[in-house]
Amino acid sequence: MPPRLDRLLELRVGQRECLSRTITAEDVAAFARLSGDYNALHLDDEFAARTEFAQRVVHGFLSASLLSTLVGMKVPGRGALYLSQRIDFTKPVYIGDTVEACATIEKIDVDTRIISLRTEITRPPHDIVLRGEAKVKVLRVPEQEVPKPHVSASDGRLLEGRTALITGASRGIGRAVAYLFAQHGAKVWINYNRSQSAAESIARDIEATGGWCRSIKADVTRKDHVDAMMGEVTSHGELDILVNNAGPKIRSGSFESFSFDDLVGAFENIVGGAFHVTKAALPALRRTQGSVITILSSAALGRTAHGWMPYVVGKSALLGLCKNLAQEVGPHGVRVNVISPSMAETDLVSNIPDRMRQMTVSRTPLRRLATPEDIAGAVLMLASPYASFITGDNLLVTGGETMI
Repeated sequence: MPPRLDRLLELRVGQRECLSRTITAEDVAAFARLSGDYNALHLDDEFAARTEFAQRVVHGFLSASLLSTLVGMKVPGRGALYLSQRIDFTKPVYIGDTVEACATIEKIDVDTRIISLRTEITRPPHDIVLRGEAKVKVLRVPEQEVPKPHVSASDGRLLEGRTALITGASRGIGRAVAYLFAQHGAKVWINYNRSQSAAESIARDIEATGGWCRSIKADVTRKDHVDAMMGEVTSHGELDILVNNAGPKIRSGSFESFSFDDLVGAFENIVGGAFHVTKAALPALRRTQGSVITILSSAALGRTAHGWMPYVVGKSALLGLCKNLAQEVGPHGVRVNVISPSMAETDLVSNIPDRMRQMTVSRTPLRRLATPEDIAGAVLMLASPYASFITGDNLLVTGGETMI
């Protein structure tokens, strides 16, 4: 199946979308229960008959809710985030009226991904009951496609008989690693925190192709969650590979915009999660002389990424943790390595402006961004027997953007 286009690129100024609906007494009753607005003008026929309208009037925001349906389902549709809506109610809507909600794109700001809409609701043929203007952001939603099966030149399965735990594996890099490990014979545990349906979908896909996969919920920043997760994993056998991939979304800003608590929070999320999981896994990894692979970021290297201070601080500390750990557990046969990818097409960077993406591409000799599959291949290499004498290292997956 060809990749889905960026929804923003499918939109055009002047594009108009509409939908219609007949508003019933049941709709009004349901809206009253949901909103708590039991105004007699909307619900009491006898009261409404004594007013200038002579009949019950539909809640203004019940009819206006059609604009939310319109924005979420049609224009822009996929990936829509409502930012603002100005509304002028011009005429009442009555029970039994059929109304039509329309939105017309008046402006598209490619850099901010914000579109401006002219909105209106009419009662056919031309009776306008609502006018307004809206601003909507079109979120970047990376296409989640099943990676194509990878077959090595020797048709070998590099992880046959081994068991791996991958944190934050319901999407993005972790997802690609899970598929690739399973294709190479590993039993795969997929950790997730919120995205249960996505994690279970991956597990079903892997098992449908003959692999072994289980999804397991845990907030890796909480020691009690991690201990319970590791108990479940090791109750099914040994653990050979740990991939620390879970991490928070990147927050951009100036130095003045951040507080010290922002840095502490990033440290707890980035370093704390990897610390708790690695500490819980080490007894099992010592028994199997296994491997720890932690996903870092090239944003924490060299000049570092401007404006990402909490993220850079957290990732920089994580690099120090992994190098120190590699020295300590090396004598036990446990290898600890780090992978630092450049900007990759995942939802963690979905809010990064296009101009920053293009700047990264222009600096990269291979002239593209990394993909989750690019990074998964590097993880596979470090987890495989071919990396048995590599530890304490930081493998750059940057397409040449970062050179040391």
